[in-house]
Amino acid sequence: MIGALVTVSVAMSVVAVAAFWVARRGTAGTLPRNDLVGIRTTATRASDEAWIAAHRAGAADLRRSGIGAAMAALLPWAALAMPAPSREPTIAVAILLGVAVLLGFSVRAGILGQRAARRVTDGI
Repeated sequence: MIGALVTVSVAMSVVAVAAFWVARRGTAGTLPRNDLVGIRTTATRASDEAWIAAHRAGAADLRRSGIGAAMAALLPWAALAMPAPSREPTIAVAILLGVAVLLGFSVRAGILGQRAARRVTDGI
């Protein structure tokens, strides 16, 4: 169980750092268009202006998704202090809660970013 917990914690920590980094660069307008990270849709990749607008609009939710990833990395460790019968279900719930926060805010950031990019590309 500890090995799996370490694996989840390391993976979710990497995701959290990436989310915070993208949010910080997005807020500053310094995240270049790329094929690896960010809000990548047809509208957001249409121009540098659309890309910047999308990431500024989604930055707060990208930070929140980073918090979700950090929750998934850290909260399960608290379950080790619980009695054995409830330990594994509590770990699973903590991980799932963090992942749900991560996914929910990532999707919301994408929606807000897409809308902001469309306003730029449509000239509104």
